[in-house]
Amino acid sequence: MKIVYAALKGEFEAALKAKYQPLAEAGSAAMIETANTIKTEARRDIASAGFSKRWQNALRVDVYPKRGVSLNAAALVYHKIPYADVFETGATIRGKPRLWLPLKTTPKRIGRNTMTAERYMKEIGPLRMIKRPGKKPLLAGEMTATKAQIRSGLFGKVTLSRLRKGSGKVETKATGRTMVPLFVGVDSVKIRDRLSIREITKRAADRLGEIYLSEVAKRDVE
Repeated sequence: MKIVYAALKGEFEAALKAKYQPLAEAGSAAMIETANTIKTEARRDIASAGFSKRWQNALRVDVYPKRGVSLNAAALVYHKIPYADVFETGATIRGKPRLWLPLKTTPKRIGRNTMTAERYMKEIGPLRMIKRPGKKPLLAGEMTATKAQIRSGLFGKVTLSRLRKGSGKVETKATGRTMVPLFVGVDSVKIRDRLSIREITKRAADRLGEIYLSEVAKRDVE
């Protein structure tokens, strides 16, 4: 006996697609849920470590494919600030020959940027090195101060406004300028690990199979 089966064009592909589609939808849904969990918990981790909202929002989790669904959906976890991984693993950063760190009394930012000695010289004015035998050197900038403050040696709060004016020609009967230490020079800085993003990612990935099965159960999959 000879049996011949002739399938209509596209029939087999349509049957496969009908089976594949709900599985692909479940795969993408599971990956999206996992990605959202990673993003939420990782940003919370960054916030608890004391980083700004900008640092928190720079943590991204992209799901692929960006359009449509796939049983092989994937997620990419990354941080837009290139050196962020240093705070995940820890590191020792050495100066060439020194690193200049702002003192506690130095303003923390210039606009939206972190205060650094290089940025200070570029945007505010020159810095003068103060060598201290047996101690770490300092970099000082000029700041406005009243005559009374200069005489007493108590200069008040160091602000960007006073530093900007101090770097220019400000001199009246009541106001003068004085040098204030702003940065200290160190040979190296050890950065401890402060983030747990890899641990958060692994924990979420370990639940991916469970989430996928839950998504499959929501769909009509025979």
